[in-house]
Amino acid sequence: MKVRIPRELRYFSDEAEARLPESVHTYPYFKYELSGEKPWKGEKSGLPLLESAWAEMENALDKKQRSRSKEVKEEVDALLAMFFMALFWVNGQPSAPVLWKEKEAEFAVKPINFLERFSYIDSRPYTYMAYRQLIELMTELKKAAAVYAIRNPR
Repeated sequence: MKVRIPRELRYFSDEAEARLPESVHTYPYFKYELSGEKPWKGEKSGLPLLESAWAEMENALDKKQRSRSKEVKEEVDALLAMFFMALFWVNGQPSAPVLWKEKEAEFAVKPINFLERFSYIDSRPYTYMAYRQLIELMTELKKAAAVYAIRNPR
């Protein structure tokens, strides 16, 4: 089924339409936003929905890195999309990766020095250092979300 891709989700491409992805790690990635579901309103802000796909893409990226492959765009883009989902969801919002810089100041839950660190990733996403930093940011985001949930029960 073809769906319209809102402008705020067009971080990876300018396409206005695409097939509804079967998974969060398949382009155009934002399966839940495109289908009208709202996982950020659910248990643990929807983070459990990302865990297995994140682990799968991280493992695929590790294998490519060990074999010195430079063909990492698919995996890195999927990890970036899932990070955006997690970042926006833990802050109670649907993903809007195109607007991350504008919304960053509003986020109550984010890793330390997020703006500087993610700007580095955004400027050179397919380098080894950038995707290692992305993996660290996701780990820190999960911890920050857990702390926030404990301090601010719904």
